[in-house]
Amino acid sequence: DRIREAKLLVVGAGGIGCELLKNLVLTGFEDIEVVDLDTIDVSNLNRQFLFRRQHVDRSKAEVASEQVKQFRSGIKILAHHGNVKDSKYGVEFVSKFDVVVNALDNLEARRHVNRLCLAADKPLLEAGSTGHLGQVTVIRKGQTECFECQAKPTQKVYPYCTIRSTPEKPVHCLTWAKNLFDLCFGPEDESNLLADLASEMRHFQKEENVDGDAVGRKIFESLFETEVKKAAALEDLWSESRPPPRPVSLEGALSTENAAQKTTNDESMLEAQKIPTLAADARGFINAVASMYAPGRRELIGQSVFSKDDTVAMDFVHCAANLRMENYRIGRLSRWDAQSIAGAIIPAVATTNAIVAGLEVVQLVHVLAASGGNEPLRESRCRTVWVRYPEPSRNKILLPSRLSAPNADCFVCGTSTARVSVKSLAEMKLGEFAKACLKSAFGANRPALYLTGTCIFDPEYPEASEEAAEEGMHPEWSLAEWDVTSGALLQMEDEGQGFSCNLVITEDPELSEEEFPTGFRVEVAAAPPPEGEKRKAEQQLAGTEKQAKIDVVELE
Repeated sequence: DRIREAKLLVVGAGGIGCELLKNLVLTGFEDIEVVDLDTIDVSNLNRQFLFRRQHVDRSKAEVASEQVKQFRSGIKILAHHGNVKDSKYGVEFVSKFDVVVNALDNLEARRHVNRLCLAADKPLLEAGSTGHLGQVTVIRKGQTECFECQAKPTQKVYPYCTIRSTPEKPVHCLTWAKNLFDLCFGPEDESNLLADLASEMRHFQKEENVDGDAVGRKIFESLFETEVKKAAALEDLWSESRPPPRPVSLEGALSTENAAQKTTNDESMLEAQKIPTLAADARGFINAVASMYAPGRRELIGQSVFSKDDTVAMDFVHCAANLRMENYRIGRLSRWDAQSIAGAIIPAVATTNAIVAGLEVVQLVHVLAASGGNEPLRESRCRTVWVRYPEPSRNKILLPSRLSAPNADCFVCGTSTARVSVKSLAEMKLGEFAKACLKSAFGANRPALYLTGTCIFDPEYPEASEEAAEEGMHPEWSLAEWDVTSGALLQMEDEGQGFSCNLVITEDPELSEEEFPTGFRVEVAAAPPPEGEKRKAEQQLAGTEKQAKIDVVELE
């Protein structure tokens, strides 16, 4: 009866979400609502088995709901095509459900749902997978550790000078190429690392008839030949261990078409797994620019956003990055590798998703059994379960462990105070601090910031404007201009998340720009070390992450 009567909210209808909805319906759950922002892409069809080719470009939540209704009659499933971070899906919305079940693929949204469930005091089933690894756990306010009790990996930020002048790794060149795409085809952004380059792009965007092929050739000559010659002339930057970059002319690149090149390509490889020739990269770059100026996409110039699933955008970034790698004597990449790094992902494995979704339903049944008997979750049959393959611990693919107690030092569910060290209070602008620290580092959605009870940052006015000034808001002011001194106590609030936190701000002029290029460091105490199998599993997972050499931000 508890299964049949339980009212569930499922967040996410992708790789895990499709398996999860199918499992829930077949288990006997009859009252489900599902929220997902995405639409179906062709690339989803190889692992999200509720979707077919005729569903491409439709809402994932709506199609998944339609499909699982065919498995069993008499069930109620309501689909919401929207962002779970929108205000209409706030604490009041979450409060009407018995349990929330996550099937999300990005850190920011998972943080947000975690805070909503803590504020609404609702149990949360949290899950994720990355390649052959996965995890399922249960979160409940005051009973277990929350999603943020232990630090999560965040997106790596690279120093400006490394990206612009001295790249050493493929990821540096891919970051450069993504910034180039945004500069050429996206909205104006003064914070773009390449804002001083290719300024003529804004001129081309305003013209009616543009020869995309000619534009591509002009960009090629400017970036991979002329600019590189200028960089090579800066003798102070180069040495025997770091030789100067070598310019690549378009004619020179195309002339290598039939030249023998040393590659690690194998005939058995898929085309996407092969490293292209230099000539192929040159042609691919120009063709990608021409495609962006083609009639079908011309109107999107000036508002395009890079996506790893956009074929033309990925062609541009892959070829541009490879050409820059050629400039700086870095081994070029296959499209497969470039797409994985540029999208900050490890390719999803359908079998892992299926295992994780099955484990979520098992834990959900345990949660309902515990709530029916008023049994504390940590004393119930609920467990955190780790999925380990192809190197299972003790010959076991699944490693269960008891739920951990809340971390007293967690700034979300434990202590309400965190410490932030800023390199320069006089140089750190409030708007930049809100975006980089409050939103990115702390995961707030619409943060407000207070100093001694006075609001100094309002999410309604994130940018400087006459209207903001009339309301007394000046995001362009530095922290020092707001009278924030070293040792000051600020209060951050996010009404939508039902979340608040005190921030102790200290100034540290010695803060390393290389290690903290954003100009600040967040100090949050680590959770108590796990015990038994959980510790072992976490150590193994950490080892796997190091071997992968990829900063995983989004998990699917």
